[in-house]
Amino acid sequence: MRSTFSIWTEWNFRKPLSPTEIELVERIAGESFEFVFQRLLADSKIAQDEVAQARIEFRKFVFLVGSTGIPLAMISPVVDEVWHQFILFTKKYAEFCNRTVGYFIDHLPDTDFTPVPVIAGENFRRQYTRYFGDLPAIWLKRMDEATRAYYLADDLIGKPPTAWSGWTSRD
Repeated sequence: MRSTFSIWTEWNFRKPLSPTEIELVERIAGESFEFVFQRLLADSKIAQDEVAQARIEFRKFVFLVGSTGIPLAMISPVVDEVWHQFILFTKKYAEFCNRTVGYFIDHLPDTDFTPVPVIAGENFRRQYTRYFGDLPAIWLKRMDEATRAYYLADDLIGKPPTAWSGWTSRD
C-alpha cells in the first residue's frame, strides 16, 4: 500500500483529515480497478491521457460520498464514464463499495422518477472545494460552454444547462 503522504500529495488535500477520513482514503487508494480503464480504453470512452487523472478524481468522488453521506451530483462527463463502467462489473463494484465506504453507492439517474436535487450539485462543488480546492480541468472536460460556465460561477443557481448524469445519496 502507498504511504499516506504519497496519497496526500497525489490527491492534493486542502485541509487536514480526521483519523476516520484518513482510513477511508487509505481504503479507497488501496483498491485496484484497472479492469475498468482497460474496458474504457478498449471501447474508446476515455483517452489514454485521461486515465491517470480520471482514476484519481473517481477515487476523490468516492471519498466525498463516503465522508459526507449527503446527496452529491456527478458533474463530470469523463469521471462519470468511469463510474458507469465500474457499475457494469456489478459484483466487483459492490465489493469495492463495501470495502471502502461500507455500503453500495447507488447511481441514481437524473430522470423524472429520480431527479437530481439542486442541492446535490451545490453539495458536490462545496465539498470538493473544501477538501481539494478548485475543480481540475477533467471535471469540466467534454462539457458545453454554458454548462462549464455554470460550474465555474461563484453561486450555483438552479440546475445546469445540460442534464446531470446522476447522483448518489444514502437515502
